[in-house]
Amino acid sequence: MIERLDFASIERLREALPRFAHLPLAHLHHLNPDQRRAYWLDEISQSLADESSMAFGSIVAGSLGGFVIYNDSPWDSKIIGRRMGTLTQLAVAIDDAAGSEILCELLDELTRSLVKRGTQCMVCKVRPSELSAIHALEQRGFLLMDTLLELVFDFSCNALENIDRSRRDKRLRIRWAKPTDLAELMAINQRAFGDYFGRYHADPRMPSGAATRIYTEWLRSAFEGWADLIRVAEVNGKIAGYGLWRKPLKIEAKHSLHVARYDLGAVSAGFSGRRVWTPLILDGMDIARKFAQYALGPVHVGNYPVQRSLLKVGWKIAAARHSFHKWLKA
Repeated sequence: MIERLDFASIERLREALPRFAHLPLAHLHHLNPDQRRAYWLDEISQSLADESSMAFGSIVAGSLGGFVIYNDSPWDSKIIGRRMGTLTQLAVAIDDAAGSEILCELLDELTRSLVKRGTQCMVCKVRPSELSAIHALEQRGFLLMDTLLELVFDFSCNALENIDRSRRDKRLRIRWAKPTDLAELMAINQRAFGDYFGRYHADPRMPSGAATRIYTEWLRSAFEGWADLIRVAEVNGKIAGYGLWRKPLKIEAKHSLHVARYDLGAVSAGFSGRRVWTPLILDGMDIARKFAQYALGPVHVGNYPVQRSLLKVGWKIAAARHSFHKWLKA
């Protein structure tokens, strides 16, 4: 039986979570099951508290056997010009064929409701180990767009002072971004991500130019307060690249997850191969270690240069996630 879930269902969800196969915060290996479930429940609570949320649960023999939670994505919708949303939660208690069947039924119910609402595209991100979820998504018309590796640097196990920085270009200077830098950085972003291979570019149904706009508007949002650290690299006074970092989110701080995120960066094509990228990374790490135990960085599975740069200075591949898109017919 499929039931509509809302914020009043939170106690039922709290009781059910220990039975579920989903592993929250898979990239932070040191956490125990209680820490993961406490964070997961808070994450679910935030999703259900959003007025755009739509959630359904599958009741099997009186118990919650699976659930899905959807939220609108206003920022993506504004940039792309389509009503976009995210499956923020997709979980099942049994990770097998029966689990896939439960999730398929939940996805069918959710899809019918979203079509009536006018949603045009759903996004879902899942771990490669969540086979029931992957099979259900594919059976219900979701298409794989990309895979991101989640790299982690543990400041407690790696001393930044031991990293060799002798090859750094003496003409390179890294400073805080200024508002007047935005136009030039936007131009760098336009060139760097104009022919990228992330999920927005991989989706053939994205409106023309929308994929690149996502990255340029991402940068603009950083200057408007979304990012906590914006560092700019200069060579002989000319801007060569930038890097964006964020401090722990409120929910992470609440659960004592001392993490910093390296979210986005780019190097101007004119400075490719000039040893700008790694110093930018190390510069951000030098700042982040003052408030974080871990640095996190999502990297596209096919972005080998960035992977090599991070691995060389001590980052580790800790987890991965697939991104799926499904376009709905109104």
